[in-house]
Amino acid sequence: MKEVQELADLREIQSVHMIGIGGIGMSALAHILLDQGICVFGSDREESDTTRRLRDRGAVIMIGHQASNVRSVDWLVYSAAIPKDNPEREEALLQKIPEMDRASLLGKIMKLYPHSVAVAGSHGKTTTTALLSCLLEWAELDPTVLVGGYLNEISGNVKVGKSPYLVTEACEYHGSFLRFPPRIGIVLNIDLDHLDYFENLAAIQAVFGDFVAQLPPEGLLVINGDDENSAHLPRVATCPVIRVGLCDDCDLKASQLEVDTAGRYSFDVDFRQKPLGRFSLGIPGKHHIHNGLTSLAVALELGVSPHQLRETLPKFRGLHRRFESLGNWQNVTVVDDYAHHPAEILATLQTARSAVAPKGKVYCIFQPHTYTRTLALLSEFADALALADGVVVTDIFAAREPDRGLIHSQDLVKEIRIRGGKAVYAPLPEDSAREAASLATAGDMILTVGAGPVNELAPLLEKQLKAMDH
Repeated sequence: MKEVQELADLREIQSVHMIGIGGIGMSALAHILLDQGICVFGSDREESDTTRRLRDRGAVIMIGHQASNVRSVDWLVYSAAIPKDNPEREEALLQKIPEMDRASLLGKIMKLYPHSVAVAGSHGKTTTTALLSCLLEWAELDPTVLVGGYLNEISGNVKVGKSPYLVTEACEYHGSFLRFPPRIGIVLNIDLDHLDYFENLAAIQAVFGDFVAQLPPEGLLVINGDDENSAHLPRVATCPVIRVGLCDDCDLKASQLEVDTAGRYSFDVDFRQKPLGRFSLGIPGKHHIHNGLTSLAVALELGVSPHQLRETLPKFRGLHRRFESLGNWQNVTVVDDYAHHPAEILATLQTARSAVAPKGKVYCIFQPHTYTRTLALLSEFADALALADGVVVTDIFAAREPDRGLIHSQDLVKEIRIRGGKAVYAPLPEDSAREAASLATAGDMILTVGAGPVNELAPLLEKQLKAMDH
């Protein structure tokens, strides 16, 4: 069977079969392959808007995973979530069809773009990828974009440009980003996560170091100068480094911070002590200052003027499932956020608190994501969630994992209560919505938080809030 390394160039491929083609990452690659004139076949567990959109473009997609789906193609592509005993992978082996994982395919695609940018980090990848992509698009650089969420400006999660620029997320899970050959690498931060794969923080720092070491000497590394866990990265880089942040010794520094009533920040920016002017964010949250600075650093490197960036930065209003307003009923605002790590939840709660200040309260419906993450970071989750005025915890969203009986949502409820927080367990969607709605009054905010389908509670919350006499 061929090894992945034998595929020297994407242009050697005429046809592929993609397992899990409806996923956010795989579907983006499918669109690019179709644009390259490659015949795309694929399968997924269920029909979706994503699969229908691909089918409309000419992809042949089967629903369900079975051996008969696999035709005579040049390559089979699978995501990290697809095991070796998947019937389609087994059939490809019998047919002697070579296979590669999604990250390897993206690496091949990136080689077609001389100015490729990989956005890495434990938190903020999707927002930063979207923000940077918009800044380049508004500067008429026409980038190819792969983002892990729905971005209104490109009407989806992928845009195929006709320029040498590409912007993509780069995930550390399973060392996937080590298969990427970007010219510009971004590391937003490093934190404990994906502990079903990484042993500890040191292992995570090491893989980020490997990612940085691969950047070419003529490339660029942009890092968060305020993140202690990333401090080792400049020492392993062979390319120039730009440190962004609030610290005095950062290369691109924000100062004189101000925040409006919606929680959106404005700040002065200096690049190596040269004033670039005052910039404003169009999205709420102090944590987005670093995302904004990182995007500015790369856009400046690619030739966008400070004047143009001052004009366009406030135009970016975020993307779906990132502090996204779902509605307002009985003067209670319902907001959804994809946060599924304690640091992200803390940032989301702080942003929400700022949005309802000075008198409003913040309630949270939290759906934990994966058993391993919930177990490994139980104390940190409880610390963050205890800061809400009340928390409703649903069942854990398993994603790719089996339930080994080691952790339960009620364990998290107990830990929140130990810290003085108010929390209840509500396994059924109707119960979750009813509990949260019963807490809120006019001027408050209810957050649906998690990487699973917790946002689907919005209609139930609307029904409960409208029925309540506040």
